[in-house]
Amino acid sequence: MRKGGIASLQAVSWRLALGTSMARLVQKFGGSSVKDIEHIRRVAKIVSDSAREGKELVVVVSAMGHTTDELLSLAENVNDRGDQRELDMLLCTGEQVSVALLAMALQKLGLKARSFTGAQAGILTDETHTYARIKTVQPSRVETSLRRGEIAVVAGFQGMTRNSDMTTLGRGGSDTTAVALASALKAECCDIYTDVDGVYTTDPRSYGKARKLHAVSYEEMLELASLGAQVLNARSVELAMRQKMPIRLRSTFDPGDTGTLVTSRELAPDYQICGVALDTNRVSFRLSLTHDFSVNEQGADSEYLHYTNKSERLLEELSSLGLVREQINLVYNGDAVVQVEFNCEKRLAREAKEVLLEYFPESNGAVLTVDTDVARISVVGIGARARHQRGDIIGALSAAAIPVSMVSANSISVSAVVPGKFKDDAVRQLHETFCTAFRSEDS
Repeated sequence: MRKGGIASLQAVSWRLALGTSMARLVQKFGGSSVKDIEHIRRVAKIVSDSAREGKELVVVVSAMGHTTDELLSLAENVNDRGDQRELDMLLCTGEQVSVALLAMALQKLGLKARSFTGAQAGILTDETHTYARIKTVQPSRVETSLRRGEIAVVAGFQGMTRNSDMTTLGRGGSDTTAVALASALKAECCDIYTDVDGVYTTDPRSYGKARKLHAVSYEEMLELASLGAQVLNARSVELAMRQKMPIRLRSTFDPGDTGTLVTSRELAPDYQICGVALDTNRVSFRLSLTHDFSVNEQGADSEYLHYTNKSERLLEELSSLGLVREQINLVYNGDAVVQVEFNCEKRLAREAKEVLLEYFPESNGAVLTVDTDVARISVVGIGARARHQRGDIIGALSAAAIPVSMVSANSISVSAVVPGKFKDDAVRQLHETFCTAFRSEDS
């Protein structure tokens, strides 16, 4: 624990747990928490208990259960390459059902409650449909609702452009809505309720020996979220870190548990390794280039183009899609690239493939291999790079006869791609190798 960390963390945890000095709180409930009417009633009881403690409450709600997936399936059946604006119009309906039902459930408990869409709550975004970013929050209507003594129930995952078009924020976007509102409304904390009781060293539903973290730094949580841990949306953590907004990860099904506090590095335990993240939402690409590509080319318009310039432009274009440039592996033979290798989110796969084949067509001898059954395994913590270099990760996986490819690293994580069928074995092997040093008070 960092100097002064134990006392400071205990003070913060006790204050948040007891609710002392907390006038305003934002609570967020995900789809699993409101998947049916009985679950909505359970959530209403949690909110009601908080309201009766004297807190001003803003409640952010996701769509019920698998509603978003069902709406996406409807859209794909109608037009699998449909307009993204219309897709957002469709997807925004899911949260509107949830907020109205929860507001009604709260009213039945004798509380004043009013529901709002993201647009009505003042969530203003850019114009990137289906994956918009919040530009600003103007919560005047929510403030008015709070002054009236109402509980404001806000649709997560959605916002509005300056042209009044509805947008969605991408998977997990309700977390970002909650943190953005908490910051704009100057709440003391943002509680994220889900179906697990906090952040673990890995997913406890798939690995029984995972250990709960009672607190974790913004930086470590951001890395875990970015690398596949699904308890929190990465954008929400990034925003919380920037705004210094504490987040508590809590269980809808055990609301008395204080969960995991996501906070500043000074208040978090000094873990060397805080967890192993698994991301199965990946596609790997390997483009092998023949000798035809390792010489200068003469374009049809007589513009002279050197091969290495072509690979640099390829890197720029892949980066513009959202790929991390440092994780795109180029293999050289002399000055010529002979292989391009990377993995990306499945939602980017089609565009990434189009970019690759635009620069290096298969008709010219390029051989493209695409594998959709892969998993990225990552070891996260301040000691990941310093104490456990790439060779340690490869060695641990190789010792378990797990094939490894596309190893990459940054200041607090090391990642490797393995075949999908080895994902559970890989998590177990890396967890047992690197996450066994937790003291009893950390578990």
